[in-house]
Amino acid sequence: MRGGGGVKGALSLSPLPQAPRSAEPPEAVETWSSSRRAVCGSPAPQGMGPSRQRRSPAVLFPPQVLSSRCAPTLCSGHTDRSWEYAGTHQSPFGVGHAGVWEPSGPPQLHQPCTSAGPLVTLWGGTCFPWPGRAGALLPGGLWPHPSPSLPFSGSPEAAQTRGPGGAGPGEDGDGEAEDDSDDQRRYRAWVAGRFCSLRAGEPWPGAPENFLYGPVTLQFHHNCAKLRVVVGGEGPERPPGEGPERPPSEGPPAAGAPERAGHLAALFQPDERTQRRPNTVILQGAVGIGKTVLARKLVLDWARGRPRRDAFRYVFYLDAGDLDAAADRSLAELMAAQWPDPPAPVSEILSRPRRLLFVVDGLEDLKPFLDGPEAELCRDWGAPRPAGRLLQALLRKALVPEARLLVVVRPSGWARLAPWLGCPRLVEVLGLCAADRDDYFHRFFGAPAGARAALAVVRDNETLSALCRAPLVCWLVCACLKRRLDGGDDLRRGPLTASSLLASYVAGLFRGRPAPRELPLWGLCRLAAEGVLARATRFGRGDLERLGLAEADLEPFVASRLLLPRPGGAFAFLHLTLQEFLAALYSAMEVTRWPGLAPSSQDLATELEKVSGEDASFVGTAVHFLFGLLNPECAGPVEEGLGCRLAPQLRRDLLLWAAVVSAAPPHSHSLHQFFLSLYEAQDAAFLTQVMDHFRDLRLVLRGKADLLVSSFCLRHCRRLEKLVLHLDPDVFSDDDGEPQAGPQASDLATASLWKALCSVLTTSTSLRELDLRFFSLNDLCMKSLSEQLRHQDCRLQNLRVQQTAFVPFACGDFPLALSGHQHLTWLDLNLQLGDDGMKLLCEALRHPQCNLQYLRLRSCALTEACCPDLALALTCNQSLSHLDMGGNQLLDRGVQVLCEALSQPKCRLQSLLLPACGLTAGVCQDLSAALTSNQSLTRLCLASNSLRDDGLKVLSSALKSPECPLQRLALWSCELTAEGCQALSAALHSNKNLTHLDLGENDLRDDGMKLLCEALGQPQCPLQALDMLVCFLTEACCQDLSAALVLNQNLRSLNLGHNALRDEGVKLLCEALRHPSCPLQRIGLERCQLNTACCQDLSSVLLCNPRLKSLNLAQNALWDEGVRLLCEALEKPECGLEILSLWKEAFSNSAQQMLKAAEERKPHLIITGDWYSQDPEDYGSSWWLET
Repeated sequence: MRGGGGVKGALSLSPLPQAPRSAEPPEAVETWSSSRRAVCGSPAPQGMGPSRQRRSPAVLFPPQVLSSRCAPTLCSGHTDRSWEYAGTHQSPFGVGHAGVWEPSGPPQLHQPCTSAGPLVTLWGGTCFPWPGRAGALLPGGLWPHPSPSLPFSGSPEAAQTRGPGGAGPGEDGDGEAEDDSDDQRRYRAWVAGRFCSLRAGEPWPGAPENFLYGPVTLQFHHNCAKLRVVVGGEGPERPPGEGPERPPSEGPPAAGAPERAGHLAALFQPDERTQRRPNTVILQGAVGIGKTVLARKLVLDWARGRPRRDAFRYVFYLDAGDLDAAADRSLAELMAAQWPDPPAPVSEILSRPRRLLFVVDGLEDLKPFLDGPEAELCRDWGAPRPAGRLLQALLRKALVPEARLLVVVRPSGWARLAPWLGCPRLVEVLGLCAADRDDYFHRFFGAPAGARAALAVVRDNETLSALCRAPLVCWLVCACLKRRLDGGDDLRRGPLTASSLLASYVAGLFRGRPAPRELPLWGLCRLAAEGVLARATRFGRGDLERLGLAEADLEPFVASRLLLPRPGGAFAFLHLTLQEFLAALYSAMEVTRWPGLAPSSQDLATELEKVSGEDASFVGTAVHFLFGLLNPECAGPVEEGLGCRLAPQLRRDLLLWAAVVSAAPPHSHSLHQFFLSLYEAQDAAFLTQVMDHFRDLRLVLRGKADLLVSSFCLRHCRRLEKLVLHLDPDVFSDDDGEPQAGPQASDLATASLWKALCSVLTTSTSLRELDLRFFSLNDLCMKSLSEQLRHQDCRLQNLRVQQTAFVPFACGDFPLALSGHQHLTWLDLNLQLGDDGMKLLCEALRHPQCNLQYLRLRSCALTEACCPDLALALTCNQSLSHLDMGGNQLLDRGVQVLCEALSQPKCRLQSLLLPACGLTAGVCQDLSAALTSNQSLTRLCLASNSLRDDGLKVLSSALKSPECPLQRLALWSCELTAEGCQALSAALHSNKNLTHLDLGENDLRDDGMKLLCEALGQPQCPLQALDMLVCFLTEACCQDLSAALVLNQNLRSLNLGHNALRDEGVKLLCEALRHPSCPLQRIGLERCQLNTACCQDLSSVLLCNPRLKSLNLAQNALWDEGVRLLCEALEKPECGLEILSLWKEAFSNSAQQMLKAAEERKPHLIITGDWYSQDPEDYGSSWWLET
């Protein structure tokens, strides 16, 4: 079997390059922590994932010291090095690959951080997103918009007068244009005849392998560098007024429209800024999307083109799948094999290498020897080498280094080849857009009524619509639908799935012919199944013999064109989709069960997990079809037409396997693939049994197909309790791929899908929690959501709605839908609500049946204008206990109005959060009055407001009052100094209620700390948690702090992180920690400039203080010796530590092994780099948020 094996084992890559490490650590730059930014309403910095949602400040490093794990982001439009958050990577357009630019050479590609997001690279000193955001290749032209961020430049006229490297036609940069020689003309004619012969005498669009061999153009989109295919040419013309009108291919484009050009040379147009041409272009796309056909058509267009208007003198198409991997051949021999009448003038061809193009296709179908070291690369075009080594030499520019390359690969193949290819231009093939699909349907059906009926079905079915992006599958869908129409079937009777269409197509191939014998059918299906697992699409004689298949056994399949002969006695399936369907059929046949996909074993779960890996389209689609065979409308035609019997236990086995999937984490990627499989089954009873296993679901919807599948599955979820739903901007994109805020009024099908999705709020009566995150939603979406929220069967208790786009929120009647909702107790809104929306929400709060207890309105574009309505609601609503208004510009005037309501006895508010609300010291008097008159308010957060020392003094006077019930106060980043600490310390002497105090990110220094220690040293001081993160403390304050810790009887948590305490300061603190009366259980010393010298003291504390449960030592230079001392103490039975925060990756392998061994010996011990997420609510990073 020739493996499409370029994916698994066939390609051996050289080690990935490592980014340089600096000998000296850079000076770190402090920034606010991500959690505090979020509280203040500022967006978290790019590149910050969930692991950074903690209170420690982020540390920025220049990119020259980042490892390959922390590659710098290269932002579009910038030529300098950017900054990147340590430990994460995110491109300007999302998480993706990291391109590391070094001054000495081109970008070096590292492994992707995630599977999502575009690649970012540097081209000639100008950064642009890769694979494409700089521009797009679409049918009709490759001419870029004149923008500095685009990687291509020029015009159709310029392209036709310039050769490679900026030269004119027939030039190498220093010569005059020349006419084609006789050899060139003969070769062009031979190439044109070779590719035209594929027509087999059947006019387009009837023959599937000739699908695109009409006039095909490339079209450049200005917003993303992607390639689509525009079909046209032979076949019946679409009647006037039927389907979308296609713009003419000649003449200047309209303003803002894509420009057109049909030349192969257009792919190699120079970069606009550098005027450099790429030596290599990567043409990548999903399996079966039409890359090969497109590449062949481009070569055909080159062969038919006018001689002096093309950049390339010779173009050689090398199909790796047709090469004999066992035979040694030279490059000259490969070229001679494609010459019309040998001998080929190889020397003359290679004399102008910059005018020579090699198109390399089918690397996945070759079992090459592509793993040779560079020293063994062939550099002699006359030297025979194995085919794999020869192609490797071409790709790595050892052979004919100045020649141009067009490499056709799948995404997984591109990831493996990238380290060899320097700085290529990456172009993605997207297949047919909606307009092209519609145009082809009209050409295929001819009759307008038939085309309209078929298009109506496809447009309403997003899974079929997605399939039609692949040109050959689009033909297959048309053939299936036409066969049904010709048979008098109603296309709208029951949902059509890919499985049912393929079943009817495969069965119909043998209509009027004898059904294939069972043994050859079994062998063919097994061949398909083995190919799916091995990622192989081409099979040789050896594969047939191994399965006992003779070529005569394959005649029925070849005659029906299910199987196509290939050079060298090989065979390939008509399309990968058909191969996947036959693989599923092999798994379902009664005669045998394929172990790789057998649902009766755990192997099926293993295979489905592979779907989340590279080249997921292989195994995943086969599993979808396996579920589709459960449906009688799919199984019936297969059993009747092919004469085979499906296993009766298939349904039972799939139900057993579904229980395995439901036990996986709710955010598992395989869940998306699993839902696609359930949709193919189209069996309501089966689906209900499966979905009853799910209690917690987290779904990310990335397109309309996801919306269709999820709405279908969720309506059968009867026991769901929690649903997290993230909507990508492309969920409601229009036919041109432009994101929309929701379905348009004319898009009834999508609007119906969204409404069906929202119906889970009423159909699943056990659903209690919904987390909805979206880019933007329009009125139609919000209306459907509001209707379900208002429904009497909605039992939702917790609702979170987050909008990621900073645009006005189309709230409609959404706030009013909450009126009288007796079950809703927790509401978290993070969207551009505005004062008008807030006014409606306050009406809901005043409803007598409103039982809301927790209301969070973070960064909702509110101003002081909304405060009178809110104040009225606070006095009317008796259930609301927690209010968070962070990140809204309420200003002093707005909060003064709220304070009037807080002073009313009817107000039952217990927790009030006002971070980053634009407050000053002027509002503190009103707050103080409210604190002394309101006996229920126990938690107050005023962080990130410019209160300064004057405001703190006023608040301290309220804290002195015995009537003040406040227990938790957060004042971080309020521009406080040591001057304000005098009044605060005096208040702490007399206050009996305040248990939690956060003064982080204030310039208090040692003098301020010493004043606070006077209060802490009082045995009756009620403080239990004190946060002094980033207060510019040094070891000079540690003596007073140590003395206070010995005397204090209540302090349980102390965070001193990001202060320069050094080893000397920590040694003083350890004296207090070793004292038997010290009550401290949790201490944070993150990034306090500690070294190995303090580890001995810390180890002694661990052994003699069993009360200490949590210790944060992250971001300190403890080295291996320090880790050894700590681990020796951790392993002792008298050590009671439960949480130790260290960045394990910062230490050597031996130190990491010591930490791992300590965790294994102490099962209750957790060693993690994220201290804050592990701590109890009362002492964690957000204790002031907890209710």
